Amino acid sequence: MNKFRATLLGTLATSALIVSVNANAAQVDTSSIPYSTPAGITLVNVSKLMDDAIPQYLWRRLGDAQGKPLYTFDADQKGTSTCYDACATEFTPFSPEADSKAAGDYSIITRKDGVKQWAYQGKPLYRFSGKDPGGEPQGQRFALKEDPTWADPASTVYSPKQGWRRASFTPEKTTLMPPDVELTASALANGFTFVQASTKMTVYAAAPSLKLSQDWEPLRASALALPVGDFTIVKGSEGARQWAYKGQVLYTFAEDYAPGEVGGTVAEKEVHPVLAYQNFMPEGVTVGQYLRGPLLTTKDGLSLYTQARYKLLYGGSESRNSYGISYNEGKTQGSIGCSGDCTETWKPLLAPANAQARGFWEVYTRPDGVKQWSFKGSPLYTYAGDSQPGDITGNNRHVVVYGGTNGEIVYQNAGNDPRSPQAKLGSLAMKDVDNLVPGARRGGNGGGQANAAAPANGDGAPADVNRTGIQPVAVGGAGGGNAPGFYWHTAGVFY
Repeated sequence: MNKFRATLLGTLATSALIVSVNANAAQVDTSSIPYSTPAGITLVNVSKLMDDAIPQYLWRRLGDAQGKPLYTFDADQKGTSTCYDACATEFTPFSPEADSKAAGDYSIITRKDGVKQWAYQGKPLYRFSGKDPGGEPQGQRFALKEDPTWADPASTVYSPKQGWRRASFTPEKTTLMPPDVELTASALANGFTFVQASTKMTVYAAAPSLKLSQDWEPLRASALALPVGDFTIVKGSEGARQWAYKGQVLYTFAEDYAPGEVGGTVAEKEVHPVLAYQNFMPEGVTVGQYLRGPLLTTKDGLSLYTQARYKLLYGGSESRNSYGISYNEGKTQGSIGCSGDCTETWKPLLAPANAQARGFWEVYTRPDGVKQWSFKGSPLYTYAGDSQPGDITGNNRHVVVYGGTNGEIVYQNAGNDPRSPQAKLGSLAMKDVDNLVPGARRGGNGGGQANAAAPANGDGAPADVNRTGIQPVAVGGAGGGNAPGFYWHTAGVFY
């Protein structure tokens, strides 16, 4: 083990926080790096649900400010809409706000009827006026066959009508790159970065005059390679052909042992991952690399948490990306999951009154009218028991719900550490599903613990929309009915 790796592991052993991504990113002039979406357009990971395993990522789509799917029409030509009259009533043009500006792959077209409309990579964008398809196919962990249409945005799984497909986020289609470079989402760099195609390792940029150690491997260009886009070819220190990007020479770092690592930012402060697009991050929020992996925190280092319905999940809370849930599952709870006295223990991450959804971030309006930030469909909170940067004492705290002997709903918070403040549960709420749990019944005596996960709402549906028998139930209230318990989890950053 070399000196750097030993030092890094030693740091991990003595301190939870080893990297503050935004601090490192300050070395880069981010003003020239476009955002992955304009304000008012969101990104949603489409996942395959996997029985008792973490949902598996399939592809990424565009959404409106509430995360509802955006669509493209196969009959449209680049920069031109052909959907009018009855078609435009069924699929309404997705219009920008008055202050919206075109940038990168996003343009604003003017339709023949004078209406302004967003377009992505030249294809006009629409919203569907009816009920969107669910959008989360159900896989099986031990099945040998997969349905190839799940990876197709035009599949009937996602499309409400033939000829329409969900607008997928595909920056790799318009980003000019050498054949040995790819574009991928990076949590620690908080954006879409370039990686070496053969190894998937992070590509770094450095000033040509910077002298680096042997741990830095130049990103070689073949003898027949030609410049492409913002990529040029320079002669390295040893006279070999080396790729450069916007005037800076490119390297990989030998001590990055897995795709997604950015250990090079610890070893050399003047070197940074190469971002093609940066992801929006609300003011006051950052990404930190902790023992559990990259987590969302406040600028003061306080961990942020999401609320998730309990479900049996192999690997579960100890898996690398914490308690992974799909976007739709996060949307089922919405901001009703914690209100009243509950907010004294779990403090909502408030958003300004004029906050706009963007990228993986949406804005919820809470029952009291204030705005709250939501990440990948799940509203965010801090925990009153955390006091130091890197604390995750709120992780895996849970509320277990039982049916009382008189038909009432009773609950207990079995996840409280006696050393932490006693949680005030207040007006907790969750979704109840009749007959979801074998043996469970509304108003039943005894009831038993209901630990099954409810089906998610339709893709992008607001949390208060009732579907598939899901009903909001105030925990601790009268009226009976068994409801599943839920947990609080650190907000892991995995794009």
